[in-house]
Amino acid sequence: MLRWLTSLVGGERAGQVPASEKLPCFHCGDLVKRRHAIDVQFDGAARTVCCHGCAAILKTVEQMGMVQQYRAQKGQVAASNDK
Repeated sequence: MLRWLTSLVGGERAGQVPASEKLPCFHCGDLVKRRHAIDVQFDGAARTVCCHGCAAILKTVEQMGMVQQYRAQKGQVAASNDK
């Protein structure tokens, strides 16, 4: 009964990421706990970032109309890290 009540009031709900789980920042790749992560809209989708600095970079990239260049650069960095 207690578990059931906890799940209704504040426990982890089905389909949600536990608050203690670490997720990668969309911009810099640093791991951040779910409860400390910041969700921002970037390029039409919700992205998880680790701090307000990374959120500001994504917002600036969109405002400057440089999303395609950002994605291309990010792809080049990921490809070089795979080698």
